[in-house]
Amino acid sequence: MSNWLLQLSVVIVVTSVCGVVARRIGQGKVVGELIAGLLLGPSVLGAIGGAGYQALFSPESATILSKLGELGLVFLMFQTGAHIVGDMPKTRMAAWPPVVVAALGMAAPFGLGCALAGFGDSSFVPPHVPRIAYVLFCGIALSVSALPVMARIVTEAGIARHSAARLSILAATVTDAAGWLLLASVGALAKSGFSTQSALHGLLLLAGFFAVSVTIVRLAMQGILELAKRTHGHSGMLVCALCYVLLSAWAATAFGLHSAFGALIAAVNVSRRRDLLQFWERRFSGLADVVLTPLFFVSAGMHASISALHSPMLIAWLALFFVAGVFGKYAGCYLGARLCRIAPGDAHLIGVLMNSRGTVELMVLSIGLQLQLISASLYTVLLVATLAMTAASAQLAHRWARQRHPVQLAVPSPAV
Repeated sequence: MSNWLLQLSVVIVVTSVCGVVARRIGQGKVVGELIAGLLLGPSVLGAIGGAGYQALFSPESATILSKLGELGLVFLMFQTGAHIVGDMPKTRMAAWPPVVVAALGMAAPFGLGCALAGFGDSSFVPPHVPRIAYVLFCGIALSVSALPVMARIVTEAGIARHSAARLSILAATVTDAAGWLLLASVGALAKSGFSTQSALHGLLLLAGFFAVSVTIVRLAMQGILELAKRTHGHSGMLVCALCYVLLSAWAATAFGLHSAFGALIAAVNVSRRRDLLQFWERRFSGLADVVLTPLFFVSAGMHASISALHSPMLIAWLALFFVAGVFGKYAGCYLGARLCRIAPGDAHLIGVLMNSRGTVELMVLSIGLQLQLISASLYTVLLVATLAMTAASAQLAHRWARQRHPVQLAVPSPAV
């Protein structure tokens, strides 16, 4: 008999306790949730639990909880994306700083990640995987940021209204979108065996999905939501929105993207419906934050094995990936902010926040493992590096908030 209800209870308790402990030691709750995933995985609980662990986390219940975790991630991406997109700058000049920060903040760690992969250990490359796919994947893995994690860190640090934090969130939005497109492209190339015709066909399908979603589907949904509100009130509008988010997430997977990207596109299309977003938050946000989203972290932790770091060489590679990821992201974002005439202190905060990896990089790594673009040992190396990067970002952001009272500042305009 499936014991997924018992497993769900254990996950909720452990993630809640780890979240509280993390906040007590100056970290964000999300860091505790990431650690909870490792504690409940085979590296810790599995090593000491034996048959009891296998009975608790049976394959049947693990599959159920993995699906629930994906649903929580879809909800989280929709909620976060809708609120952020609603605050997007509407003019070209105002949009310039986030784009510059995102571009340079991706280019630097992407180059370092590709360089490490190109000259790295050949055992990290799974058999029958073109090395170019592996190299590109490592570059993408180091270049992404995590919008949901950053949003939570910013909120917990009490700096949500600071201009540098808002600019970081906007830049992370651009980074996440670009990262998903790059990952989908690499996935399409890998599946096609780098056949030019097959790869071009896959990329055209992705471009068509995005274009149709933000034009035809967006207009249709505006009309459907308005009709549902007039005939059945907020409840009818909520049902339509929920079905749309789920269908958009499903369609994204059908076109080679992750379901979270489909939820983000849905958020873009309904971001102006503040009445819907407020009603959605009252009905769904608590369930997603407390129950569903932590399941994703646990599922990711179950695929990692700390025992895979069995040699000094692997520890050295962990340190190299960590340094390359942190330095590349910070340097690129700091330079981009200074080019846009952002004050040095605010540019420092932007570089710190953009090193939030967490959710997005966990998804990237999980997809890379599923597509067999990386080995299990490299997955563990990058997972531990992700946890360390996110912990460092959260710690530095909280320290910055304690040293400086958050004030509302205008983002300086770039030079024409």
